[in-house]
Amino acid sequence: MEMNILFLGYGKMGSTLGEAWLAQGIASQITAVDPQADNNEFQATVVKQAVPVTESTFDLIVVAVKPALVGQVLSCLPAQTGADTCIVSLAAGVTTQRLQTALAIPAPVVRAMPNTAVQVLAGCTGLYTSQPLSEKQHDMITTLFDSVGRAYWLEKERELDAVTAISGSGPAYYHLFSEALADSALALGLPPGIATDLAKYTALGAAKLQCLPDSDLAALRRNVTSPNGTTHAAIETFEQAGVLRQLVAAATSAAYRRSIELGQPDRQ
Repeated sequence: MEMNILFLGYGKMGSTLGEAWLAQGIASQITAVDPQADNNEFQATVVKQAVPVTESTFDLIVVAVKPALVGQVLSCLPAQTGADTCIVSLAAGVTTQRLQTALAIPAPVVRAMPNTAVQVLAGCTGLYTSQPLSEKQHDMITTLFDSVGRAYWLEKERELDAVTAISGSGPAYYHLFSEALADSALALGLPPGIATDLAKYTALGAAKLQCLPDSDLAALRRNVTSPNGTTHAAIETFEQAGVLRQLVAAATSAAYRRSIELGQPDRQ
């Protein structure tokens, strides 16, 4: 399945996706409109000003600009973009209704919430549309985001706020825990390089175990936690009065509320 894709904005997330799709041969051609992007850095064709008018139509248009600019860029799309073109927006908090209102062409709109792990082809992406897609369009979008990790279609738009709070912001939570673990290793007397590597590769190993088929998170934890052993002592501290779980719930709830706020134009 080869695709001709247009990116509106080619910053960090946009270029990560576009270059991965080109490298894997999923996209046959990518054009990006971004005044600040350097064409020498990318496989994509980058133009600085307006959407180029070509004889071929775009299968997909990816909106990868800041939320405040979405309405402006969508309203500038030329009518000849293509009757079968689908719009995918990466803009956090911009609802499908707002996207559809801003569009100058009749096209179905999909919201996508990928996370930064798409950089290593291990991302999670939540997908939602309020409009019917053709089988080809649905398969095309699923293929694209599965190629950089895993894609999940959601039934309700508000579920994207939960995806944002869990997997969208989630990598930062794990990075923070790894920072804390590395700091603790230093405090226990380990050299800085070893302290950091132990935190990193322990996280990598644990993630691989969690992603094994039919793995159970609680069972994995119990398998490491021998009664009255060293791990048990640490887990008891984490779980004392449910403090860790309460803190995680409070943190993700804060992210969830903020995602909802970003969906309100006057709160961005």
